[in-house]
Amino acid sequence: MIERYALLEKNRTMVAFEKDGKYYGHILKDATDKKPAMIVFETAKFNSLDALKVEFPPLLE
Repeated sequence: MIERYALLEKNRTMVAFEKDGKYYGHILKDATDKKPAMIVFETAKFNSLDALKVEFPPLLE
């Protein structure tokens, strides 16, 4: 894991990874009092971390 950030979509977190020069992420549904966090899906691979963030923008605080 190279980075973790909250997504614009409520209760979702992106966990970004790098492998062989390509970047991809796992989108997690955040944990609640009743359910643990879980993987929603894995993204396509991108050429840069910035490209991943354009497609899946972080929550601005």
